[in-house]
Amino acid sequence: MLRNGCRPKTAFRAAKEAWPSTCERCGADIGPTYDSISSKARKHGDAPRGCRACADRARAEKYRLDEAELARTITKANIKLLEPYTNNRTRVQSICLNEGCPRQGKPIKVLVKAVRGGAMACKYCAQRAIDPDVAVAIMRDQGLVEPSSAYKRVDEPWPGVCQRCLCPVQPRLHDVMRGQGACIFCAPNTPLTKQQAWDRALSYRFRPHDPDAFKGTNTLWAGTCMDCLTPVNPCLGNLYRGQGACNSRSCKLTGFKDTEPGLVYLVHRNSDPAMAKIGICEDSARNTRLKVHQRNGWEVAYTRPFAVGLHARLVEGAVKRLWFTERGWSNGAARGEDRSDGYTETVLLDDPTRDEPWALLTPLALWTDAMVEAERLGFDLDEQRSDTSES
Repeated sequence: MLRNGCRPKTAFRAAKEAWPSTCERCGADIGPTYDSISSKARKHGDAPRGCRACADRARAEKYRLDEAELARTITKANIKLLEPYTNNRTRVQSICLNEGCPRQGKPIKVLVKAVRGGAMACKYCAQRAIDPDVAVAIMRDQGLVEPSSAYKRVDEPWPGVCQRCLCPVQPRLHDVMRGQGACIFCAPNTPLTKQQAWDRALSYRFRPHDPDAFKGTNTLWAGTCMDCLTPVNPCLGNLYRGQGACNSRSCKLTGFKDTEPGLVYLVHRNSDPAMAKIGICEDSARNTRLKVHQRNGWEVAYTRPFAVGLHARLVEGAVKRLWFTERGWSNGAARGEDRSDGYTETVLLDDPTRDEPWALLTPLALWTDAMVEAERLGFDLDEQRSDTSES
């Protein structure tokens, strides 16, 4: 034991029993067995052994990079070290230099061993982790939930308050990112009692005429806007998805205005059946139309801004006439789909009933129709609102 760097502190008892000792290299208390020390000494010769901490340090020092190799590794990983490099097995504080990194210059911990094995240095760029600030923004924007505690893990329930019904909820960030609803109390498919439906309607600033007329969250329910007293006829499911209960000029703060900048967009989703949809919305930071579509499973394929919203509206109308009148394609209303997600503007991507060459469509082909119609109407597709404002 002494020849192998282990100084026993008690009398020998058994070959395969831990023998309390002191490591002569670092002075730590260790407990190797005589059998393990003697067998390795017979095989490899006498040498300091028996202390795991010393063995780890020796192994790390053996594989420690020299200055030239470290410089090549750092350059390849595109990071900047904030503290001295120790060894491959010790994480070093660094800054990711990748463009668009979610950390935005905040420090990260990098394991050089993993980088040399082919892994990305920044786990946030590799999407193995989510920055806490980004996680909070996703939960607020997509889940409409205000977190009440710090972010921990993507698959762990995260306490918060639903901004629709103000109920305490615990959604998982992973579910919200996949498009699932964050609140079980105001989800559109949650069965509601008439009293629950009434309370939810009031939370959306909408007072139904007849509480007993409620049939379901996707059924129209006549009532009155509590802000402007205008008669309205919404369904609770659409209110949950972000649509307003009242379309009056005084209540609809984010409504489309012909005199303001507008946006033409094409969205699609790989549902069964796969489909695409043309639409318009106002081109401003406060508009949530595209976010609502994304929460409902749509993927934004193309967008085109216009300095005047009327131009966007005319392009949308021309495309709808081209598809559903001139070519005779069927929209969601003609196919008998539920009244949601702009079903009068949807078109199937694969429809054998259409004449060739329109049986199989792609989002690019549909967007080309929109661009052709815009050019035919005489609108400059490359117009810049900044140029318009300067003139």
